[in-house]
Amino acid sequence: MKVVMAMLQTEVVQQTSVVTELYSADPTTPTLHLQQPPAETTQSNYVKIIKSIGAGSVVDILPSVVEHIVGNSNKMERSELIQEMARKLKDEAVMWQLVKHNLLNPILTQLLDIFSTETSQSIQFELMTIICSLPQSHLTEKLLSKLHSAALSSSPLIRRQSLLLVLKTLPPNVSLKFLLAYLDDDDPRVRTTAIQHLDKAAKSGCDIPFSVYHKLIANLSDSYDEVRLHSVRLLPHLVKQHRKQHIETAGSRTTTLTHYTFVQLCLLMRDISTNVRSEVARVLGLFTDVDPEYLKQTLDKKIRASMRIMPAGSKMKQEFASGRKWGGDAPIKTVSGEINIFDPAGCGAFIHGMEDEYSAVRSNTVQAMCTLSTSCPEFGVESMSHLVDMLNDEIQGVRLLAIRSLRLISENVHLHEDQLETVMSVLEESNVEIRHNLHDLLSSCQLNSQVAVRRVLKGLLDNLKKYPQDKSSIYKCVRGVGGNNPNYVALLAPEMLSKHPYLSQTEPSTDDTSYVATMILVFNAAQHNSVIFSFFHGYTPKHYVYIYSLFPELVPQLPQVHKILKSSDVSTDIDSITSSLNLILKQFLSLCKSGAHIAAMTKTLENIEKIQKCSARVHPQTKYASLLVKILLQLFKLRNLDRKRMANGHQRVMTKVRDIVYDLCLFQVCFKGSDQILLLAKLLKFYFIQFLYEHIAVKVITEKDISLYREDILKFCSDSNLAVPTQIQEERHFNLLTYLNTQEYLVSPDITHSRATILSPQSNTERINEFPSHLSYAVEIEAETSHTEPQNLAVKVRYPGFREVVCQPVLQDLLQDYYQNTVFVGGVSWSDPGLIQVSLVTDYGFEEHEQCLVELYGVEKVWLEISESVQLKIHPRPSK
Repeated sequence: MKVVMAMLQTEVVQQTSVVTELYSADPTTPTLHLQQPPAETTQSNYVKIIKSIGAGSVVDILPSVVEHIVGNSNKMERSELIQEMARKLKDEAVMWQLVKHNLLNPILTQLLDIFSTETSQSIQFELMTIICSLPQSHLTEKLLSKLHSAALSSSPLIRRQSLLLVLKTLPPNVSLKFLLAYLDDDDPRVRTTAIQHLDKAAKSGCDIPFSVYHKLIANLSDSYDEVRLHSVRLLPHLVKQHRKQHIETAGSRTTTLTHYTFVQLCLLMRDISTNVRSEVARVLGLFTDVDPEYLKQTLDKKIRASMRIMPAGSKMKQEFASGRKWGGDAPIKTVSGEINIFDPAGCGAFIHGMEDEYSAVRSNTVQAMCTLSTSCPEFGVESMSHLVDMLNDEIQGVRLLAIRSLRLISENVHLHEDQLETVMSVLEESNVEIRHNLHDLLSSCQLNSQVAVRRVLKGLLDNLKKYPQDKSSIYKCVRGVGGNNPNYVALLAPEMLSKHPYLSQTEPSTDDTSYVATMILVFNAAQHNSVIFSFFHGYTPKHYVYIYSLFPELVPQLPQVHKILKSSDVSTDIDSITSSLNLILKQFLSLCKSGAHIAAMTKTLENIEKIQKCSARVHPQTKYASLLVKILLQLFKLRNLDRKRMANGHQRVMTKVRDIVYDLCLFQVCFKGSDQILLLAKLLKFYFIQFLYEHIAVKVITEKDISLYREDILKFCSDSNLAVPTQIQEERHFNLLTYLNTQEYLVSPDITHSRATILSPQSNTERINEFPSHLSYAVEIEAETSHTEPQNLAVKVRYPGFREVVCQPVLQDLLQDYYQNTVFVGGVSWSDPGLIQVSLVTDYGFEEHEQCLVELYGVEKVWLEISESVQLKIHPRPSK
């Protein structure tokens, strides 16, 4: 069959040749017969054709272009045509058309023929680039054989492209042998490519022969930066695979492969390339099984005695002259026959890294020292002072990394007084992340004197006055300081408690944050040293009970105090609250069952508020019980609405429905604990969906929605090993009151509440924040969070007129139990100032089986307020 395809009808296209496909007996392997283009067709016309045609016409024109390249003797014209072909072949639509018409392999064959006869290396490189971009399935054995021959080309660019293509087509175990031949290539780019793919092969689990190791060690002194860089990256994988190998060093000594590699890498800490030094610092942290003496040598620029082997009969080298004898005991520079285990050029590798001018090198050095210190406590003791010095670094990120590193190793070492001065100076930092991390460091480390304890307490109290928003973090810090240093606190107890032998002191106020911080420190120390109790004032036990009720997670149990007060254990506070709440909820359920009036059931909320007032702090249990009762009351009020309005889905009814959906999501997201609590949240939603299906004629909810939700509950109970409610299991009408009455308790002591407290800004309705209407006003928000991730929080701003905007700025600092961010508010020109409300919210996305709730609420994501709103007065004034 003969198919003749005409080209475009324009003047440019008329000059192109007609492509004829003559199919042989096997129609799957077409043979290309190209009619010769007119002699007057110029190079520029071919380029214009390729640029102007679409993917469908490329099938027609490319064979003619390939034929023209074969017959063209102009090097520049051939190069330009090949470049245009490369651009077209990168288009997926063009590639698909070629594959569809079975033209890709014939074109590849002709391109390889051009490659074999081409003398220009630049054109060969462009052809190889085209071949490398083709799908792997179209690379035949004939093509691969020509690529192997191309790998022996004199051009390094062609060798590199052929190497990449061979690695793309061959399996890892076969291509590994091919890679080894290129490690000694003359061109550094080819060597770099080979080492890169060896690194990938090692990470994928391929075994690399040990012969590569010596080549990599030689590459550490290569003149090309990338060769040294990738050799450094590959060495740890090679050492891990051949850990049992030994290397012969100077003096016919043998050492392990790990130690020899560690020394060789230390030599590169003075490399001229910043990237190499940074990578070496990172890789040194991977050698966690190195002998401690080798690690200590990295902190000393002079060779240590433990790193030398002295010949028999020679005396040990001295560091300094004693001065007793003139020139008699001067330092000996060299000893005949002395052998250095550690290369002197690599001594003090970490010191050089910490003194480097680039922050990336210093950061990786600090990280490596931290990793090695956690695995080797001896090295941690030696490196402690050096890491403390890094707190004076000019880069904030390096200082923060040093604090975190000290936090990890502080459990094994003591913080000395000279080091403490450097640490305490960091408390003046304006960055909240650095201050909070430093609080964590001080709470975990052990001090070595009572002077140090006094200095820490004074610094923390000064920090509390300067940054009141750090109260929570400082309270946690003094808890750790008191618990880790009880004996030194006992020596300072009279001073901290203002105990005078003759004069009686006035009772301090428990509203004073400095006094509360001091007492938290004292109470935690008294847990381990009973001598402190003898210094208590008469009012101290009462203050203890009050502070414990405020911060039970910060203040320990002290039975001695209860003996003084002759009272019961304060830990029963939460138990008594829980039992009282369960009793109130049982009474509420009995009222619901008897059909009592709504007003009688509303008094339950008043009783829960009375329990809340009896406690010094907000308990999650009271919030949980209050929201549960609120949801149940809303459901009962909805049930008592006018049947006609309910059936027709009146607007007022749908508003109440959306309010219930919001509270149900809030109940599920903000309260965590046992699986039974989450099951109750799911059952509340199921009962609500079932209720709407039965009473609202507007069929937003179908039987399919109910069955999907039932299946989700059954799956949850199965995964959590919970008893499935009988009505759910038997697919009958679910009675929520019956289920609640069968539960032994509804409120448990282990409930947690996700919440936030905005510390800054404070509500201020008198101060007017004016700004031009074409600009915005920045509101810096700082808040304490509890049982929630800061990255899940957003800021909601409510403008006058009930317009709400939710923004989720990118967090700069991720701190535990702390949120800090900046939002920008603004608007058009206002005639008068107006109030805005700012609050923190978290999101809840409806699951697949809750699509009916999406239709009821109107959006796919609900923003739930977890903090009290802050009111600010703003006034966007007209621009002048």
